[in-house]
Amino acid sequence: MEAAIIAGVGPGLGASLARAFAREGFAVGLLSRRAESSAPVAAEIIAGHGRALVVATDVTDREQSLTAVEKIRSALGPVTALAYNASGFGRGPFLELDPGVIRHSFEVGVMGAVHLAQAVIPDMLKAGRGFISLTGATASLRGRAGFAPLAIAKSSLRILGQTLAREFHPQGIHVVHVVVDGQIETPRLREREPSRPADTTIPPGAIADAIIHAFKQPKNAWTHELDVRPYLERF
Repeated sequence: MEAAIIAGVGPGLGASLARAFAREGFAVGLLSRRAESSAPVAAEIIAGHGRALVVATDVTDREQSLTAVEKIRSALGPVTALAYNASGFGRGPFLELDPGVIRHSFEVGVMGAVHLAQAVIPDMLKAGRGFISLTGATASLRGRAGFAPLAIAKSSLRILGQTLAREFHPQGIHVVHVVVDGQIETPRLREREPSRPADTTIPPGAIADAIIHAFKQPKNAWTHELDVRPYLERF
């Protein structure tokens, strides 16, 4: 069996990605800073006769990231899929921002992806195939006032995806960057805005389905970038 690593697993998109890759026959390694964030979806996958392993990991720590990949490889098999869904945030007037906030957002949003990609791409090259998805945002394309940390990280993640695609597509590794243009429906958002119309948010399962659609594309019809938004979203 081959393994897929989902980085940034919580009750929203990360959990939906884990379920989606498990349905595709992957054993799934679930990374989050706190094991309890990933445990419920891991238990769900195992209850459905799938294989899942939770590894509490701070993806900004290179050694932790490399160790997590090795644990997953040893327990579940070679890693031929990576869904990078971890994201830093941080916001505020630029002149008041602590540079550490920008640095942390970049470490989570970009360097974690670098660490994990460097750890799993050798497995993919050996297999002759692989799949990497990178979760972006509106900030991947344009910087909004007051959101410098997020925009710096997400735009850099997009460029990382382009460089990986141009280097590794010819070697059989499909790299997809996903612009999530809108708010994802999560329990936290619903608790904060209980009366918000459902059609103004994006179901996480729908984003995961779009990523799996890209995963299933034939080699001669690969998509590198896709965007997902509610029909009411202005863009």
